[in-house]
Amino acid sequence: MPVSRAIVWMDSGQASVFRFGADDLAQDRLRADSPFLKVDHKAGRMHAGRLAADLDFLDRVIDSLRGTRAWCLVGPDGTKDELVGYLDRYKDRDGHIAGLRAQLHCISPMDRPTGDGLVLQARQAAEAPRS
Repeated sequence: MPVSRAIVWMDSGQASVFRFGADDLAQDRLRADSPFLKVDHKAGRMHAGRLAADLDFLDRVIDSLRGTRAWCLVGPDGTKDELVGYLDRYKDRDGHIAGLRAQLHCISPMDRPTGDGLVLQARQAAEAPRS
């Protein structure tokens, strides 16, 4: 099966995108130390002093999800809300963004990505009902 699912872990300083398929999940090959993409937020902290969201940071995360049919968004702080707000704001203007918003299956807290935590989130995403 092609890689069609993803987990995005993000905090105010970075985002890691983990893409996986059914074979990866069945063999527990989802590892926290090998993301598909890691993006650093270079414009400063998104919530320290209420700086505006770095749109390039969010765009790179969104672009990395092309071809994904189901995904989860996890992380320790409100940066997840920045990405969801961005998706909501632009879903009427861009088909890819609208599709991603519809394919977002869960938003959950997770302090740091660990292999076990990612596999658990991946299993929950795989069992989530399709809309």
